[in-house]
Amino acid sequence: MSATFRKLPLVHLLCLCLACASGQAEQWMRGSAVVTMVQGEPRLEEVGGEMIQLSSDASLPRHVLGLLQVRTAVGDSVFLETSNQISIYNEGSGYFAIERFEQDIAKSLDAGKSRMILNFREGLVAVDNRALSDNSQMIVETPLGRISVKNGWWLMDIAYDPRSHIYDFSIECADGVLRFSDLAGDTYTLRNGQRLRGAGASVRPSIEVGEISEDASELFEDFAAMEAAVAELDLRSEAFRAKMQPMQLADSGADAPVEVTEARGSKRPLVIEYAPQSAPVTPFRAVIRPPSSYQADLF
Repeated sequence: MSATFRKLPLVHLLCLCLACASGQAEQWMRGSAVVTMVQGEPRLEEVGGEMIQLSSDASLPRHVLGLLQVRTAVGDSVFLETSNQISIYNEGSGYFAIERFEQDIAKSLDAGKSRMILNFREGLVAVDNRALSDNSQMIVETPLGRISVKNGWWLMDIAYDPRSHIYDFSIECADGVLRFSDLAGDTYTLRNGQRLRGAGASVRPSIEVGEISEDASELFEDFAAMEAAVAELDLRSEAFRAKMQPMQLADSGADAPVEVTEARGSKRPLVIEYAPQSAPVTPFRAVIRPPSSYQADLF
């Protein structure tokens, strides 16, 4: 230890260590996205914002908040690029949403941590999340189960018949390792070139695993062409940062402490608990008929 550090008191050394640690602290933000391609007239809504009617002749690319909902009809499609380097393509009659999107931007947009939850109900969605950092997390919630994939390139197609309540769905993996856990608790693992096909009710559909389909191979080729076109746009990180929002969540995911004002602090919290039914206050009284002559002789 140098002479300078030996002369410092212990309290000063602790303060110096805390200062160094704070300089490397994480900075969590709500992520953002950019719409790069549109076909038809899909509807996009930022969480807490207004509905945006997209069209192919609109001014693109368009940066939006990362928490969003996309509703598409037959013939509609939209291509998104997120601030944590994920490419998403959505088409067909259905619903897709990004329900959770948190990103650490202390170092850079592409190298930091991120946490995402996607919600896909119906239609077709293709995702390329191979550029995610190793310490990032992403899961996909569907009516049929949950998809977890670390670094992969995959798609899912869901068709639903409201009359029979039957789902017809498929999951196809072009790269990486994907795990699908259905509502019954069974887990299926897909690797490069594999396909999962299912049909039936959401709780217990019939599932089989085989090779990737030709339609999916063609869609992945089109997907790669769209990614190449987006790469030529030279999307700058400043535009992504401009749509991000600060968070009050720490890295552990716990809520940050909330300051309580005097007005709020003076109110007592209400605690509602269920209690068993109490006994009646007064006993039950009833009137009975007097015994007949036959019954009276029995006593």
